[in-house]
Amino acid sequence: MKKIVTLVLLALASISYAQNTSLKEINIKGNLTEVTLFYENGMVMQHGFYTKEGKLHASWESYNLDGSLKCYATYNNGIKVGVWTYWSENKITKVKYKDNKIINIIEVDKDKRIKNSY
Repeated sequence: MKKIVTLVLLALASISYAQNTSLKEINIKGNLTEVTLFYENGMVMQHGFYTKEGKLHASWESYNLDGSLKCYATYNNGIKVGVWTYWSENKITKVKYKDNKIINIIEVDKDKRIKNSY
């Protein structure tokens, strides 16, 4: 009996450890599936939503290894829409989409001057 209890406890400890070290988390939120991907250091790598048909929908965020925001994007049933914002060390880039097409691009230098627009 002690051996069985020990084996059960070891199995539960292994399952618990595996759940704590998972690099992906999936949750159902109404009609959407919420997905969070993690770096090995435990920081969030990406977070967003899919429809039941597997299309990206609503917000999608990407993060750097240190946890700082790299990109914020929006989709409507798999189609790029709205303003996508990209952060880098020296600039912020905003790309405006409408129905998967780029409408304009604005890059702002660290000192807030507009560098270029399209």
